[in-house]
Amino acid sequence: MRNRFFWLLATIMMCGAMVTGLTSCSDSDDNNNSNQKRVVVLLPDASRIARWAVDKANLEQAMAAYGLNTSFYVAPETAEGAVQQVNQLRSAINDGVKYIVVTSIDYKKINEAGLLEQHPDVKLVCHDRFIQDNPRIAYLSSADTKEIGRTQALFLLNHFHSTGAATMTLEILQGPETDVNAKSYYDGAMELLRKYIDNGKIIVKSGKKEYNQVKADSWNVEDEKKAMKDRLASYGAGECPDMVLAAADNAAQGAIEALTEAGITAMPVITGQDNSVKSQEYIKNGKQTMTIDKNLKEMAYNTAMIINSLISNSPIRTSQSISNIPAIYSKITIMTQDSY
Repeated sequence: MRNRFFWLLATIMMCGAMVTGLTSCSDSDDNNNSNQKRVVVLLPDASRIARWAVDKANLEQAMAAYGLNTSFYVAPETAEGAVQQVNQLRSAINDGVKYIVVTSIDYKKINEAGLLEQHPDVKLVCHDRFIQDNPRIAYLSSADTKEIGRTQALFLLNHFHSTGAATMTLEILQGPETDVNAKSYYDGAMELLRKYIDNGKIIVKSGKKEYNQVKADSWNVEDEKKAMKDRLASYGAGECPDMVLAAADNAAQGAIEALTEAGITAMPVITGQDNSVKSQEYIKNGKQTMTIDKNLKEMAYNTAMIINSLISNSPIRTSQSISNIPAIYSKITIMTQDSY
């Protein structure tokens, strides 16, 4: 009987130890899962482009929907801000964060830092803006940038053909080379416009047709306004181009301000992108002709889905890629006066 008692006591103690061990493992797993779900998002601030505030709000909502522990950091779209963003990226990596989302201010600065090469275990997802020439990028969540350029160009060509005019004038406003998307918008547009420019049906009076001639110093409205004033120097007093290929709403807004100051009241056909509140106002008032909505909420949820799938090691289905980096694109929609 005594031996049986000690055997029972030993069995109870062993079970208790097993239960304690399992509980300990469970707590450890919870801690690991919590750390594993840490995500850092690096964005430009909204001081130059208002839509970044919208992206931040959408990403906050999307990341929360997946239960991700997300920290957000912003920096201004300036040369100093680009350095600040690299330092934010470095701090996140040094803090042990393995999953990072970046909308780059200057993609070249990120590449020059070499942080992703030094830390191959870090998974970086580009949101909206692609970081070119870096094979360490895990995924891109964006809209099809070349398709945006083609859509803007097709809109202008449809207008040109609808008028029955033999020729029309055009000026081109693009973004800075720090944003690789700007060149992609240009390339997409020129796939359709180049032959019309080369055969003289569309005339660029300023002579500025190549990307290095039409890129702005930044996406800032003031820089785009300066670029439009430069183009208007090729026109007589009270004259302006028939059409303006403005890559984004900030470019369109800069063009409108320059044209207004030049005394132009009947605005040319002006494209845009981002469906910003200011451009919505301009479109309703007949100053801007169109913009492209990139479905920023869908883009944010695509980004969050990619991060969550990387964390859980789940498959991500995509048929697109850019520079061998898999990409998921949100849909684009043309917005005109009839859209509001």
